Amino acid sequence: MNPLKLASAGDFTIRPLQAQDLDALRRFTDHAIGTGYYSAQEVQDIWQRSQTAKGEVLTLVLENSQGLCGVRITYPPGRWKKGKGRGLTIEKWPHALSQTAYFQSLFVAPQLTGQGWGRKLSLAALKLLVEIGAEGVVCHSWKESPHDSSGKYLRGLGFQLIQTHPLYWKEVDYQCTRCGKPCLCTAEEMYLDLADGSKNQNEQMKGIS
Repeated sequence: MNPLKLASAGDFTIRPLQAQDLDALRRFTDHAIGTGYYSAQEVQDIWQRSQTAKGEVLTLVLENSQGLCGVRITYPPGRWKKGKGRGLTIEKWPHALSQTAYFQSLFVAPQLTGQGWGRKLSLAALKLLVEIGAEGVVCHSWKESPHDSSGKYLRGLGFQLIQTHPLYWKEVDYQCTRCGKPCLCTAEEMYLDLADGSKNQNEQMKGIS
């Protein structure tokens, strides 16, 4: 597998995040989710926490000739302890925190929504997680996403609801695109068991090369 290019289609390429992408990543997330959602230091932390002990980078970006237009932020097991807010129900997970990866955020440019790029980014990240031996992955889904798009795509990948966390992002100092400040949105803690070897998961990942 080419470490700098995981998949491509037309003008679009999915590849691992690189150090030179960090300024563009912050500009993109400011636009996609709300100004200040990630500080300059947090973007640096994303870069560091996305890497395995062997140097593999699990956060993936989508880009075209215009630049970065999507990102799936992913942390391998052992490189994270919490999400943006408070709310982890570890006792309900099928695997320990030390064996569980984290999907921090998924953002795709508004003009690309509905085209399947978020799903492709996530499938590519899941394939990498399976390859490094992660037993599960957890995330906080945005319950108020339009038409429940966040929850629907995660359930389609096999994620299951663990717990609901009202006002999950309230203490995050940013301008939410839906609520303003403070953010009043609800997070759904969702978990995908990667160790069950389900036929559905394997079939979904076949198309990612």
